Amino acid sequence: MNDFFSLLKAVTVDCKDNGDSFVVADRLSVIERFLEGTEYRLVSREPLALIFAKEGFCVQDKVLLVSSHVDCVYSRCFCNDDGECYRGTFDNSFGNAAVLWNMLNGNLPDNVAVAFTGDEEKDSKGAVQALLALSRLGCNVSFVLVQDVTNVGWESGALFTIENDACIDILTGYGIVSSLEPYSGRFAFSHNAEPDESWCYAEYGIPCLTLCVPSCGELHGEAGLLIRKESAMEYCNVLHLLASVIIK
Repeated sequence: MNDFFSLLKAVTVDCKDNGDSFVVADRLSVIERFLEGTEYRLVSREPLALIFAKEGFCVQDKVLLVSSHVDCVYSRCFCNDDGECYRGTFDNSFGNAAVLWNMLNGNLPDNVAVAFTGDEEKDSKGAVQALLALSRLGCNVSFVLVQDVTNVGWESGALFTIENDACIDILTGYGIVSSLEPYSGRFAFSHNAEPDESWCYAEYGIPCLTLCVPSCGELHGEAGLLIRKESAMEYCNVLHLLASVIIK
């Protein structure tokens, strides 16, 4: 799966919940179809979270959870090629596409679980359900990498942002910072950013951060967002890089 735009367009469809369960699940259906026949299997189907992982993913001591919310508030979803940018309703179909792209291209370590969660726009109940489900499976979630879009870094031309880092020990933090040296001056950092699922994971004392893609426009606006194509592909690469560094 090398055509990122086709993947992004495919997942930029509606997905909504009522705080208890998904009531519109078009995006989840697309995600499940893409992962059929791959090395990923659905390890848990919760009312507000679908968790995928490879066989034997939690045999190892450390498990990285990639948390990618699928719920949206748009009345109409769309995705267009706008020259140097993509334009569309990308909160958070962009994150969904980026992690899917890495899954389909075999870029994530074996001990990574991916949760497509709901209720992020309100109370992050999907994040809680993902943690509880993985706990029942006997998995030790040692780090959570949350995905989202942001307005931070657009004006400076940042390729990606690191936001809402919490509970990270010094050695892990050093490894993350060192791995990002090739991007020095090309990304932005915001320790206390807008609330997202990382706030929920931090309440459980789990090390976490949010990897965001800079965008232009109102995050929940019906006119959609602009995301630079250069940022889109580098975001996918950095997601792969951070997953490999954090969980090694």
